[in-house]
Amino acid sequence: MQLKTFITLIILFVLLTLPIGCATLSTRQPIGDKSGIDLSKVQTLSFTEVKERLRTEGLGFTTLKAKANITITSPETKGEFRCKGVVRFQKPGKIRVLGFKLARTVFDMLSDEENYWFYLPNEKAVYTGKCNTVRKRDIGMFISPDDIAALLEYDKLFEGRSAYMETWPTYWLVHILERKGDTVVPYSRLRVDRIDNRVTDLTLFKPDSFIKVQASFYDYAVISERPIPEAIQIHWPDTDTTLNLSMNNITINEPLKPEMFQFKKPKKARIIEIN
Repeated sequence: MQLKTFITLIILFVLLTLPIGCATLSTRQPIGDKSGIDLSKVQTLSFTEVKERLRTEGLGFTTLKAKANITITSPETKGEFRCKGVVRFQKPGKIRVLGFKLARTVFDMLSDEENYWFYLPNEKAVYTGKCNTVRKRDIGMFISPDDIAALLEYDKLFEGRSAYMETWPTYWLVHILERKGDTVVPYSRLRVDRIDNRVTDLTLFKPDSFIKVQASFYDYAVISERPIPEAIQIHWPDTDTTLNLSMNNITINEPLKPEMFQFKKPKKARIIEIN
């Protein structure tokens, strides 16, 4: 009996000293306190209001010009690759990003809304194809210029498509759907901050509903009375590639020369057709 009593006392002691589940849950901090967000500033808007703001107030510029610090992480680069660069963008669908290192061009990517080009001088190769098409894997081209342009024009995502919205404590998730025959598939998804109505994340899907490309927008600054993200992170799951653009010296809505978006084949470079 004494041994049983001793064992019972030990078990009781262990049970009493263990943290109790209910007590642990009751000490959790509210979402606003935990994330540092003042929930009193959170807006309550209807889906119609959110959609209208995205369409009219989103990235409200027709052109963008900037310098950039660029980081690319990919199996192709075997780790992080860093360089300086410039970004030029013009609606609709035109973008050019050039990377430089030690005063030499290390890449030149361009999209004119219909076609794209990705030039790698070290390989003496130009990858080219039609915009808005699905690429095959393992083709050597690990960044898609036309995807970058599409991410900067999310006001166009609603055109000819249906959508719905989820409301979360500090953000909205806007799901945009596209009809393929008798099937409705996801086309894109936006995460919108409920305090300042700014898009923080954007996902584009492939026709098979798998993720095509994801982007996160950071460090918004007001430039010419427009909120502009100074940092953009873009990830392509198929090639496990991440592109970080940290922009500075940004100007918007200034005319850009048409030749900026006209590709000229470099001498001795081979052309690789993607699709």
